[in-house]
Amino acid sequence: MRAVYSAGPFIACAARTASRTRLRTAWCCASSSSSASRHSGSNAAMTGSAESAPPPVRRRHVTTAFVQRPDGAVLLVQRSGRVGTYQHQWGAISGGLEEGDESAAYRAQQEVLEEADLPPSQLRLVRGGRPLLVDDPPRHFCVHPFLLALTSQEAAVQLNWENEGFTWHQPGAIRGLDTVPLLAETYERVALGRRQAAAVRRLAEDRSHGAAQLAAWAARALGDEAAALAAAAAAVREEGGGGGRRGGKSPGPLCLEDLRNLGWLLATCRPSMAAIANSVAAVLAAAHEELHARADAFEVPVGEVCAIVQQAAAAEERRLEAAAAMLRRQLAALLRDGMTILTTSLSSSILDAVKEAAEGGLKLQAVVCEARPLCEGVQLAEAWAQAGVEVTLITDAQASLAGLFVREADLVLVGADAITASAAVNKAGTYLLALAAKAAGVPMWAVADSGKLSPGPLAALALPAAAQQVAQQAQQQGHEEMAAEEVTAAWGRPAPQGVRVRNIYFEDTPLDLLAGVVTEEGRLDGTGIEAALAARRQQYRTAFQLA
Repeated sequence: MRAVYSAGPFIACAARTASRTRLRTAWCCASSSSSASRHSGSNAAMTGSAESAPPPVRRRHVTTAFVQRPDGAVLLVQRSGRVGTYQHQWGAISGGLEEGDESAAYRAQQEVLEEADLPPSQLRLVRGGRPLLVDDPPRHFCVHPFLLALTSQEAAVQLNWENEGFTWHQPGAIRGLDTVPLLAETYERVALGRRQAAAVRRLAEDRSHGAAQLAAWAARALGDEAAALAAAAAAVREEGGGGGRRGGKSPGPLCLEDLRNLGWLLATCRPSMAAIANSVAAVLAAAHEELHARADAFEVPVGEVCAIVQQAAAAEERRLEAAAAMLRRQLAALLRDGMTILTTSLSSSILDAVKEAAEGGLKLQAVVCEARPLCEGVQLAEAWAQAGVEVTLITDAQASLAGLFVREADLVLVGADAITASAAVNKAGTYLLALAAKAAGVPMWAVADSGKLSPGPLAALALPAAAQQVAQQAQQQGHEEMAAEEVTAAWGRPAPQGVRVRNIYFEDTPLDLLAGVVTEEGRLDGTGIEAALAARRQQYRTAFQLA
């Protein structure tokens, strides 16, 4: 941690002794009717009116890293007498974001190296949690928590001057220690139970479904978690308990906080798939608005909060289903009898639209790129062939062959896992296909429902403006990279010694190479995209209570 940040990230004041008041503010502070309340994160209760809300505050963005051993114990460090605040109290490894940091995760790993002498080679980034707003006027912070796993049980921790001691404790013991404020609450932002971890892992590891299908599954996972929380609270009440987890209580706001924390991890586990983050945000924002409209949202019981989230999740699944049907109709308007279509990878919207057209009597031909390394294009080709489409399946590299394929196509259709202000994000190889289509004069359309319009990575939106730009640039240069074994499996042997195999799944294709973007609402131009992205940014802030 740099000397310029001596106060430490956990400035909580009243929040430490008045968690009920803190939760009331967390419930209400993202009201869309008051920009001041969205940005303040105050720990005082608010009436909800713009006149009574405190003015916006400037927040210092800091990272907090929990380093965890294989046995589950986390590294806690005791602040030295040479730091400015919270001397001799226990905390995690923390530090302020610095100009030029490529991401908050990068800063967290650098702080672990500087304060504990644990290099990145000994650590694995497990996850980053939802940012936490903490206040000690006139100082205000936005804390970005991270969980890092040691790659071995043994760790040679060497402290620098900022800390005078360290210990390893199971997370459940944090509340019993003399810690900096809100340390346990910060850890909860990265902690997952078995059920929640399984949901996040399933979403992160899925390679067989498209973004729209995974978005629906993420919304359903939130609804399922809400149902589980409601059942657990009811069981505790029947046994004569206080109705929930922390200290025997689980009031509605704490329940919603749990769902927001899980939602953040679902939304960020596949950063290239905007549809997932958008659907999760839609569920949480709808629940927030429903509860915020009540006279005293803080008093809403757990069961009712969970029911509202379940209803919002079901509504989002219905929206996705309706959008898919509308999008198929928009695509059908592009198809003509005798047309040859070229595509790559597997878009469920494109698959269904062409299949329905063929089954309805259109005579269509299609050229399908196999889409290595998992060759999901083969699945699409098979489905179309069964529907009566005359299909040619090719390797990805053949698509742009001079005089073949692209030039013989009437139309190129590709899906998109995200649409940004400047690009369509899709399977690697789409950019080359777009260049070839442009050169051949063949129109190429990106197909995506409006839920895939992306204002940028959710985690980046929680950062200050300058850091957001750096993080977005970093993501554009480094989309999701998967296991090298997916590539080498086709060889029947491992990679040759000394050879590094890369497996980057997604890339940005500039919108100016495309004929346009087709959504369920029709064809979008740049102005329409910008307006939709602005609305989505606000929805993110409401859903996850971002500063």
